[in-house]
Amino acid sequence: MPGEDQKQRKGGKIEPPWHDLMSGDELLQIAIRDPLTGLLNRRAFDEELRWIWKLGQEKPFHIGLLIVDIDHFKSVNDSYGHVVGDQVLKECAALVKASVRDSDIVCRYYGGDELVVILPWADEAETRRIAERMLEMFRNAVLCKDTYELRATISIGACTMMTGPGRSAERFLVQADRALYRAKQTGRNKVCFADEAAPPGESESASRTPAAPAGTVDPRRVVLVVDDDHALCVLFQRMLSRKNFDVLIAETGRDALEIANRERGMIDVALVDLYIGEENGLVVLKKLRDIDESVIGIVITGQATLENAVASLQQGAYDFVQKPVAPAQLAAVLERATKYRRLVLENKRYQLHLEDMVREKNATLSRVLDQVTDSYQFTLEAMADMLDIREQKTGAHSKRVSRMAVILARKMGASLEEIEIIATGALLHDIGKVGIPDAILLKNGPLTDEERGIMRKHPHLGYNIIKAGPGLEAASEIVLAHQERYDGTGYPRGLKGEEICLGARIFAVVDTYDAIRSDRPYSKGRSAKDALEEIVRHAGTQFDPAVVEILKKCQSDIEDVGRWPNP
Repeated sequence: MPGEDQKQRKGGKIEPPWHDLMSGDELLQIAIRDPLTGLLNRRAFDEELRWIWKLGQEKPFHIGLLIVDIDHFKSVNDSYGHVVGDQVLKECAALVKASVRDSDIVCRYYGGDELVVILPWADEAETRRIAERMLEMFRNAVLCKDTYELRATISIGACTMMTGPGRSAERFLVQADRALYRAKQTGRNKVCFADEAAPPGESESASRTPAAPAGTVDPRRVVLVVDDDHALCVLFQRMLSRKNFDVLIAETGRDALEIANRERGMIDVALVDLYIGEENGLVVLKKLRDIDESVIGIVITGQATLENAVASLQQGAYDFVQKPVAPAQLAAVLERATKYRRLVLENKRYQLHLEDMVREKNATLSRVLDQVTDSYQFTLEAMADMLDIREQKTGAHSKRVSRMAVILARKMGASLEEIEIIATGALLHDIGKVGIPDAILLKNGPLTDEERGIMRKHPHLGYNIIKAGPGLEAASEIVLAHQERYDGTGYPRGLKGEEICLGARIFAVVDTYDAIRSDRPYSKGRSAKDALEEIVRHAGTQFDPAVVEILKKCQSDIEDVGRWPNP
C-alpha cells in the first residue's frame, strides 16, 4: 500500500465520516447498526461506500466488494424456527468479521441473510484470498454448538475495481450482485467474480466488448448476440457499445451456450437470429433459458413472417425484430427488455421476501397456537388434579389413566385424532363430580340408595359441563359412558357391547387396573398379577374382551406409566 494511502487511515482502519460521534451518540449507533448482528446496516453501508468512492476520486486505488449469501438459510428458519435462525445469522456475521482485515467494513445487506464487505486497497488477488479464507472458515465451522451443531456454507459474489473518474459505485454493486447470482446458480458454496477470466483458447467470436470509456453512464447492460454473420455481430457490437451495452458475441449455438454457462446470471438479453447456420435459433434460445431463466430472449431475423413471429412468442421470446434494424430501434427494444428483466428479478426478490414474511407469520401463529394449546391442556389437567385432590386420591389418578388409555388405544390401531379424544375423555372422566356434595363424595361408609342415585348423576353432569366446550364434544361422550358395562348392566343408559364408544371401553379397563394397583385411604394397592387376573375374570361382563387382550400384551408398558410403589 502506498505511503500516502496510510494517511487516509486512522489506527489501521478507514474511518467513516461519523467516527468521532460514534462513541458518545447512542441514537446514531441505533440508526446505523443492525440490532441483531451489531454490524453496520444498509444505510451505513451506502454512506461508507459513497465516502470511500469519493476518497478514491482524488487518488485512485483498488477496492474490492464481497456480497455474502448464507446458503439455504430459509430452510434453517423453517426447520428450527426464527430464534435459531437469528443465532445462526449472528454467528455467521462473526465468522465473516473474523475472515476479513481490520480495515475492511462489514455490513448487513437489506436486513436479510446477505452480508456485504467493502475491501479498501484490495486488488483482485487480495479480494480472492479473503473470499477463499471466508469460504474455508465456514466449511470448518460448527454453529449453535451447545444445541443443534449446525453447519453452513456461503456463496460469494465478488468484484474489484479501480476507483477514479468515470467509475461508479452503483455499477460496482450491480456487478458484485450479479456475480453472487451466478455463484448461487452454479452450485453455491463458492466465490464468483464479476469479470472471470475467459477460458484459454476462446475464439474471437465469443469475446467481450471492452469496458466502457470514462464518462459513460453506469450501470451497463449485457447483451449476448447470437448470429452466424460475423460482420453483423461486429456491427451490433459497435452500435450497442455506443448505447451503453456490454456485448458478447457468438456465431454458433455451441459458443452461445458456453458463454451462457460461463456468464450465468450476468446476461440481460440474448439477441438470437432465427436461423444460425443450420441451427434453429428458437432451440438455441430455449437452451439458453434452461441455463439461466432470467435471460430475456429476443429473436431477430430477415424472414419476418407472421408464422415465425407467432412461433417465437410461443417459445417464450420477449420480442421479434426484423432485419435490417436501425440502431435507435434496436437500442429501444433492448432498453425495454433489460428494464423488464430487472423488474422480473425485483418481483422475484419481493416474492421471496413475501414468502419469508409468510413463513415468519406462520411460525409466529404456530407458536401462539402452541401456547394456547399448552394453556388449554394445563387448564384441563388442573381441573382433573383438583378433582383428584378433592376425592383424596393419591397421586395423579386422572393423568395416569389418561396416559394408560393412550397406550391401549394406540395398540388397538386408533387414529391420532381418536387417541387425542380418548386421552381427553379419560382425563376428564370424573369432571361431573364437582356437582356431588362432599358428604356423599367423601363418605367413608356405604352409600344409601338415595345417595347412590345422586352419585350416579355425575356422568350426566360431566357430559353437560364439557359437551359445549371447543373440541370436547367427542370427549364428552366418553365422560357420559365411562360407567357403562360391557354386558349392559352399567349406567346411565345401560349400553351394551360396541354400543359403548371405544374410549369408554378402554377407560373402564385402565381405571379398574389403576384402582387395584393404587393405595387408597381405605385400601392397600395390590400386585400387577392380581390386577390383571381381576380384569381377565370380568372380561365379557364388565370389560370388552378385545381391550382385555390388548392389556395383557402391553401390561409392562402400563406398569411403566403407573409407577406404583408396590410390585
